Amino acid sequence: MVEKTKVVLDTNVWVSIFMKKVLGREFAKVFGRKDVEICVSDAILKEICRVLVYPKIRKLLKASNVTVKEIVHVILENSVLVRPSLKLNVIREDPEDNRVLGCAVYVNARFIVSVDKHLLNLKKYDDIVIITPKEFLERVG
Repeated sequence: MVEKTKVVLDTNVWVSIFMKKVLGREFAKVFGRKDVEICVSDAILKEICRVLVYPKIRKLLKASNVTVKEIVHVILENSVLVRPSLKLNVIREDPEDNRVLGCAVYVNARFIVSVDKHLLNLKKYDDIVIITPKEFLERVG
């Protein structure tokens, strides 16, 4: 049995997957792989829902005929939902980023994928590599 590479996507990456067609297509290939497991926490999912109703994003979704409910369904179909009990306080500049770190530590992830500078500046936390979507897609090929 192949060991799965566990990955946590930051909220900004999830939103970009649904807003940018090229990135969405690239991640659709990853979602179908047996050797990669995308993990999402209930806290990250709540944040995604909050961001998706921002007026600018809601307008784009409406133009694409996509609902928040459909996006949440796609996320849950292509990831493992976890409820970490771990609370970290590593990133003080943007405490919400600690939810992503906490999820990654809880599932023993290999990667955090983000475009958030607070996370990317860490480069690594414990044994978790923090990289951009482009770097991640290059690594998992």
